[in-house]
This record gives sequence, C-alpha cells and structure tokens, in this order.
Amino acid sequence: MPALRSIRSRRQRRRINKNFDLQLTSMLDVLVILLVFLLKSQSASTNNFTTVPGIEIPYSKSQDSPPDSLHLIITPEGMTFENEKIVEFTQTLDSIGSEPTYQFAKGDIDIGGRRIIPLFDALVQAKEKSELLRAKSEARTDETGEPLKFEGILAIQADKRMSYSILKKVMFTAGDAGFTLFRFLAMRQEQ
Repeated sequence: MPALRSIRSRRQRRRINKNFDLQLTSMLDVLVILLVFLLKSQSASTNNFTTVPGIEIPYSKSQDSPPDSLHLIITPEGMTFENEKIVEFTQTLDSIGSEPTYQFAKGDIDIGGRRIIPLFDALVQAKEKSELLRAKSEARTDETGEPLKFEGILAIQADKRMSYSILKKVMFTAGDAGFTLFRFLAMRQEQ
C-alpha cells in the first residue's frame, strides 16, 4: 500500500507542475529595481582616495566628495605623488620615537629653501602629460574646438601634525608648477 501512495503523490505533483506558469512581469520588475539600485549606487568618480597607515588625517563634517585631481600624500617618511615615492624625509636621532619630523635632504630644496625639486619635477611632468592628453582628445575641447585649459587641481592628504612651513613649501612648489587650486583631504566625521 505505501508504494501505491508514493506513485499517486508523484502523479499529483506532476499535474501541479504542468499547470504552473512563471510570472515574468514580477521577475522583470525585480530585475529593473536591482538595476536602478546598482546604477544609483555606482560612483562616477575615478578618484580612489584611501587612508595611509602612519598618518593622522583631520576630520570634517562635509559630505562632499573630492573632484577628480592629482593626489599628493605627505607622511612622516616622505611624499608620494600619484602612487610614486618622490621625496624621503631624513630623521635625526632626537626625532626617532617622538613626534614625526619633516626634514628634507640638502639636494631636495632650492630657491632659498622654498621649492621642493623632486615634487616640482613630478608636478611639471604631470601637467605636461595632462595638456598633451587634452590636446589629442576631441572629447576635452570647448565649443570652438580648442583644448580645455589645464585646471591645476591638487589633492593633498597630509598628517595633521605636519608643520605649516612644510605645507607652505608644498604649496609654493605646486603654484610654481602651475597648480592653483588645492584640496586638502579629511576623514568624513560620522554624524
């Protein structure tokens, strides 16, 4: 008798499955909602700013995202421009183990100790590359067909304990290389 019941229940299950229709409109609604969610959550920015271990970044309540720009990171060990180490700071015996110090090597500074030579060279090279790409790209032209002007935006991510004299040298160097707008990156403070 149990074998007869299992055969009947299998036949009944087959009948139910034959009458079942897939609801495509519901499935399409779910897919459209997922697509819209993914498109809205996708960031259009090409910047990928991450925090660097070893530095303390100031906090900000601003919710704005930084615009596309070149990226300079200043740590107690040195400077990194666009993921390439360009300057290494020297440390004295007094500074080891205490607050970070920022001292340049003798050959890294010129113009009365105001301009950082490796940073200047890297910024000028990046500016020339940007201008060359703008000249060759049809998408980066104004209505007259002329290439767009170089924007000169530099995003600076620096330790909040950094002295103003170093920041002044960085800004002087960047200004001398043709960068006129500085964006100082900060951590977003949760409300």
